[in-house]
Amino acid sequence: MAVLTCYLCEQPVVSEVPADGHIFCCHGCRELWRLMGDEEIQELKSRPGLNWENLRESITPPASPPPLSREADPKTLTIDIDGMWCASCSILVEQVLTRMPGILGAQIDFATSTALVAMDAATTSSTDVEKAITKLGYSAKERNLSEDDLEFDRDRGLLRRFGVSLILTIFVMMFSVPIWSGYLPQFPPMLRDSLEYGLWALATPTIFFSGWPFLRGAWSSLRHGVPTMDLLIAIGSLSAYGYSIYTIFAHGTYLYFDTSTMFITFLLLSRNLEVGTRNRAAGVVRMLAKLDVKSAWVMLDGQEIPRDIGQVLVNDAVIVRPGEKVPVDGTVINGYSAVNEAFLTGEAIPVDKKPGDTVYAGTLNTTGRVVVKTLRVADDTILAQTARFVKAAQGAQGQWRKLADRVLRVFVPVVLVFGLATFVYWDRIAHAGTALGLLNMVAVFVIACPCALSVATPLAVLAGAQKLGGYGMLLRSDDALERASDVDTVVMDKTGTLSTGHMTLTEFWPADPDILQWVGSLEIASEHPIASAVTRYMERQHIQYLPLQDFTEEPGWGISGQVAGHQIRIGQIDGTETGAHLIEEKLRLWNKEGRTIAKVIIDQEIRAIFSVEDQPRIMAQDVVSSLSRQGLQVIMATGDSLEAAHITAQKLGITRFFARQKPIDKAHLVENLTAQGHCVAFIGDGINDAPALVKAHLGIAMGTGSDIAIEAGHLTLTRPNLMSLVDTLTTSKQVTRIIKQNLIWALFYNMLALPAAAFGYTGPFIAAVAMLLSSAFVLANSLRILGFSPKRYILGTTVALGVGTSLAVIAWLGL
Repeated sequence: MAVLTCYLCEQPVVSEVPADGHIFCCHGCRELWRLMGDEEIQELKSRPGLNWENLRESITPPASPPPLSREADPKTLTIDIDGMWCASCSILVEQVLTRMPGILGAQIDFATSTALVAMDAATTSSTDVEKAITKLGYSAKERNLSEDDLEFDRDRGLLRRFGVSLILTIFVMMFSVPIWSGYLPQFPPMLRDSLEYGLWALATPTIFFSGWPFLRGAWSSLRHGVPTMDLLIAIGSLSAYGYSIYTIFAHGTYLYFDTSTMFITFLLLSRNLEVGTRNRAAGVVRMLAKLDVKSAWVMLDGQEIPRDIGQVLVNDAVIVRPGEKVPVDGTVINGYSAVNEAFLTGEAIPVDKKPGDTVYAGTLNTTGRVVVKTLRVADDTILAQTARFVKAAQGAQGQWRKLADRVLRVFVPVVLVFGLATFVYWDRIAHAGTALGLLNMVAVFVIACPCALSVATPLAVLAGAQKLGGYGMLLRSDDALERASDVDTVVMDKTGTLSTGHMTLTEFWPADPDILQWVGSLEIASEHPIASAVTRYMERQHIQYLPLQDFTEEPGWGISGQVAGHQIRIGQIDGTETGAHLIEEKLRLWNKEGRTIAKVIIDQEIRAIFSVEDQPRIMAQDVVSSLSRQGLQVIMATGDSLEAAHITAQKLGITRFFARQKPIDKAHLVENLTAQGHCVAFIGDGINDAPALVKAHLGIAMGTGSDIAIEAGHLTLTRPNLMSLVDTLTTSKQVTRIIKQNLIWALFYNMLALPAAAFGYTGPFIAAVAMLLSSAFVLANSLRILGFSPKRYILGTTVALGVGTSLAVIAWLGL
């Protein structure tokens, strides 16, 4: 049967939407076709290489909105949209919104079902925008910050269906004991009827409520003539369910409600394990969106005018005050400040900025007021590039899950044909009767239900996740362990991963306690990371602070103030430290070691210098050695300077490293290594690591790092002990090996079981037992990851049975 496709986007049609002799997949395609007209549609389709996902680039945009007046109130809002079926829906919404009065711009993201709308709040409102979207047939709601981390309703519903199915299946299994033990015919009629109808009542919501996603998928499969796993699941569960109802009225011996309910429960478990992976990329994009600046203050004719970030143009002068995020990529043209560039480099120390230096959107201005000349508009900033990179680099399914899916594509239609052929054979050819034909057909569908095949991977991953939980490693995707088993190259971030990410005072020279006390009393008033390192050292040494007067921060240099009657200044090394031979010698030594150095000027004279460092984590060197012994290539990638990176690499025994790496640089490094044939694991903790974490074959995020890094990683290390990385890679190989065994068993089982069921050697009862044993094998094999030994279990059972039998023989003989 030919698959019906949409007239506009040419995707398969699930629910037909007719209009003017054409069939569309959704009303979004229909309305977009009406908006553009048939001629323009045909002209666009004639273009070579047209991608309907990028159709908006091919549509003539509406006229640019007029400049905002002084009374304008620019505002940006995010709206969640439900009901978008394909990319045409997002294009339709975008085209309608951009034509509304008061709308400055709109960007619709089909992948995350969100609309980012820039508008003039003085002439329109969020309610107007929601109504405009609702009129198109979608549901729309402005997103509140408290709703950002909520799961989608459909995912919560799937979990709810699994919970209902699990509880009801437990009761069904308990009440089915008399049936499988053969005592049901001996029950009094009233008790027997109560048990049978009770099982019927328990199984019905499991099949039709919990199993509704499978039934719906099966119906869609039938409508399109494309057999899917959902169709086989529906036929198997409904066959067992329907035959059990038939048995009740025919006063038969066996019921199979437990088979149908347990089947649905197992498969819902598998579906729920996939929920987190499906939404992972959307979560990363949402976290990156929190860094985005919505508006900026632009200098126009000597006045500071607020503007929506989408209206800031190249060469505009943007004002950034202390404590504000830099809204655009640009060059400082006025002012001095220190900017926290952890987003770019992951480094803890803010970078001093002066006229002529470059600043980046998303970074934090910490001290002084600066004026920035815009170099790149909002859509082209490094922050925007990072967001697009993360969104594009979606994590793929594991190779073994793909293999199972490919097998199922062939397996499902084969089983359908096999089951129907079984019924026809027994009913029409062997003339054994409709009842026996139906019984054997149900046996085929029950015994062939791909439970073991579908859960072979998730069960092993679940056991692996529990074992890794003991190491402090959490899984964020069900294919993470499969990915880890293939790794041959490990790329590690420095700050926050190989190192603690916190500055530590390593040496104060000369070690004068009075000067140290004065320095600490001045640094206590500063929020700079170097100041934090000094004050932590003071607290460990139990040194008391002295009163401070006239504290001043000097943007681009350091701090100053009066302590104990002395004028004290603490700042960066700037090349003026001459005349003091011992200090010059110390500076040369510390510079070679890659330390961060500050000088102390007391009453206009350099009296001391001190250094701070980001110390390596405990066992970091042992981890590098262990990974190298396993034959893995270890690489360090850092945003730090070449000198500092070289020193850290020497300390840890790393022979290959890359310095001054920005987010996209790290991602490109991973991409280049992958192109060379390597399976790369990237380990990082910062926002700047998110693109590389998603791009890598395996991304491992430090749990102490940023939320975006955690969102982007396949694994999250919740402890500072890096040795868990070695344990993870070892365990992953075991998990992958067991996944292979599970899949081989599932295929081998079906090859033997299907002919047996078709030729009548197994009725539904034996088929159900066989399916249970097949699933039990997969479960027991997966539990070996946690230390469960089937051999020890079988041996222990054999010994117990042997002892019991011996005692019975002795008692029977009267000995």
